[in-house]
Amino acid sequence: MIDFRVLVKAGVHFGHQASRWNPRMAPYIWGTKNGVHLINVAKTAFQLDKSCKLLEQIAADGKTILWIGTKKAAQQTMRDAAQSVSMPYVTHRWIGGTLTNFPQVKKSVTRYLHFQDVVEKADTNHYTKKELNTFKKIVERLEKNIGGIVHLVWPVGAIIVVDVKKEMSAIKEAAMVGVPVFALVDTNGDPLLVNYVIPGNDDSVHSIEAVIKPLAEAVLRGKQVADVKKKAEEQEQELLREKKRAERKEAVDAHKALHPTNEALVAFLEKEDEEDAKGGAKKTVGKKTFTPRREGGSKPFTPGGGNKSGAPRKSFNKSFGPKKDGGGAPKK
Repeated sequence: MIDFRVLVKAGVHFGHQASRWNPRMAPYIWGTKNGVHLINVAKTAFQLDKSCKLLEQIAADGKTILWIGTKKAAQQTMRDAAQSVSMPYVTHRWIGGTLTNFPQVKKSVTRYLHFQDVVEKADTNHYTKKELNTFKKIVERLEKNIGGIVHLVWPVGAIIVVDVKKEMSAIKEAAMVGVPVFALVDTNGDPLLVNYVIPGNDDSVHSIEAVIKPLAEAVLRGKQVADVKKKAEEQEQELLREKKRAERKEAVDAHKALHPTNEALVAFLEKEDEEDAKGGAKKTVGKKTFTPRREGGSKPFTPGGGNKSGAPRKSFNKSFGPKKDGGGAPKK
């Protein structure tokens, strides 16, 4: 269970002004003080503990968890948490279609990797300084937008969001594709599309760290379980492959024991083929030599054709003019 004192010390219980609240957050509000709503920390701790267990199970299944926090207070925290568990993240700007049209976004990722490779191998490539500076600017811009989702793979098991008002596009896409949403929701946010609400202050850096840190630890535990499962599956597959190899070898040995003359026959045939290849003789055992014959006839084909003597034919006169002796049709 999450310690209440850690949450209170981080200021998780502070909400927004009472005049800016969202009525759907009423179940998580404890009261009001000096015109500011106070969040019920007990419910925050309960929801946070529940989210940790679910995220641990999702990570143990080997699924990807996407971390989203583009507001300035959450950028560094979300980046560090995602990198600690080797998961994709978005901390600069949400790219529309990341979940609903990922093949198109993948093209931008490919473009980013291409230009990154060009810049890294600038010594071997024949580009001018101006071209390299242009490529560097492209890489910097793409790195801000899609640098965190380069290793994003499906299936996406869940997304973790800070500030539902700012990340509403990502939440709507997740709802369209059926991806569970875990979100830190303040008193001015709408929890309607959020599957697992964690009520708390989403404007303070310390408050965000107090909520995100336990989630990252839970995901890390789940990843360790997934790694153990993966290693066990690989070992099991290797054992199955070894078993199949042993069975195949036994079958081959049994076949050789039942048919001992096969090896001698194969050796004899190979020896015959070698002798034929060396001698180049036309006559082979059990085979007839092929003699080409004229089409439609029974006599062998000769190079001279119909000329039995074999002498070369005379050239054909291709001139079609009148004969010199005055032959041909009489003139009218």
